[in-house]
Amino acid sequence: MKIFNQLGIILGIWASGEIISSLFNSIINIPGTIIGMIILFLLLQFKIIKEETIKDVSDFLLNNMVIFFIPAGVSLIESLGLIKENILILILTGTVATIIIMVATGKTVDFMINKKISKNEKSISNEEKLA
Repeated sequence: MKIFNQLGIILGIWASGEIISSLFNSIINIPGTIIGMIILFLLLQFKIIKEETIKDVSDFLLNNMVIFFIPAGVSLIESLGLIKENILILILTGTVATIIIMVATGKTVDFMINKKISKNEKSISNEEKLA
């Protein structure tokens, strides 16, 4: 019964995301699944739903996530001709996107490290002034 309750909570949140998406489709064009994930995140973040409430079903779904990628893999296999025609563009795009992501991630991490260092230096100088 516990599993059914957990599954019901997750499916209810997904369904509410789908309903919100369909009601506000002309205003925002976000898929219901994404809205459902945002709702779930907010419910967990604000501790409206505790992690333990959905843990078993969530762990099962995460451990078996590969099942959800089978349709995408089949679609890729069906599109091999199109992929072969555009292989250079795909490789170039993938390479450029990877480089951009690596640089942006590195700069972000560097910024955060410097911010933390400057914060620590300020707190140390404040402690020295108090002493």
